[in-house]
Amino acid sequence: MRISPSKKSLFWIVSGAIFLSLVTFLNALDSGSYKLDPKSARLWSQTSDGEKIGIFVQLLEFNSSSQTLKARIWVTPPEKYAYSLDSSVQVKYDTAIDISASTIDYNDESNLGYWAGDQYLRAIDVELDADNSQVKSLSNDKWFPFDRYSIALTGQIRFLVEGGNTDTVKDDVWESLPIGIQPYTASLSGWSAVYKLDSFAGETVESSFKDGQYFTSDIIIERTSLNKILLLLLGLIFLSGGFSMLMLFRSILLAHRPPTLSGLIWAGSTAFTMISTRTIIPGDPRIGVKFDLFIFYPSLVMCFLSAGLMFVTWISKETWSAE
Repeated sequence: MRISPSKKSLFWIVSGAIFLSLVTFLNALDSGSYKLDPKSARLWSQTSDGEKIGIFVQLLEFNSSSQTLKARIWVTPPEKYAYSLDSSVQVKYDTAIDISASTIDYNDESNLGYWAGDQYLRAIDVELDADNSQVKSLSNDKWFPFDRYSIALTGQIRFLVEGGNTDTVKDDVWESLPIGIQPYTASLSGWSAVYKLDSFAGETVESSFKDGQYFTSDIIIERTSLNKILLLLLGLIFLSGGFSMLMLFRSILLAHRPPTLSGLIWAGSTAFTMISTRTIIPGDPRIGVKFDLFIFYPSLVMCFLSAGLMFVTWISKETWSAE
């Protein structure tokens, strides 16, 4: 049967349209956003640069099993309190920074978070534990890839503007300003992050921010939409592999197909391909997540069970004929 030129052209037109649609769809998916939530962005924009302290946070690594986040922080005070340099700031007054973290490296001589006037304030490395106060459900890696986590970042930044040259602390005058965290550079691979200002007990987000004595913020992270779509495709591949082996055995059992050695090889290669593919799933989920229990393990069992039954059928029948 000859295919007309018009049908050939239509085939390539449809194929090209499907390809372009797929590329457009994948590029529209979230592949790693890194932003402030709208309310926090609005509060931050309402304050001038000279009346607030910026904390730029770079996410370095997140371990979903231990729920720990490693990050690097740059503090950027207004010009009144520090000189801005390329990779650090030089404080004009004695500066005290206290950040709540499981481990912290203030990158100063004593690692106490205290800098005398004219010293250089560089990046601060912290490791934070997830408290999941903003994410009550799905805050466990067993829900991969739909797991979500929230990490609190709290602390205080103060400047000693008067009394630092005397031996008593009674005349010390400390000043502080509204503090807000800002995203810095790209997000973690495979994760999307949202920063939102939080409040202390009995206060509103606005009052906690404007008070400036302490700051509290939440970092909420979850898997990217692109990762979720990719895992959905892998799940379909696993399930189709398992069910195709069942359908092959059904055809052999009903004498629609011969129990040949090639079928056994196909079943075995499908099973071992699933195992190797499981090791390269983005996000490196631990063994035993919900994806394994509902998709991977059942598909693998179907493959091995079909292979075993086909092997028994193959060695037990001396001859085969279609009925």
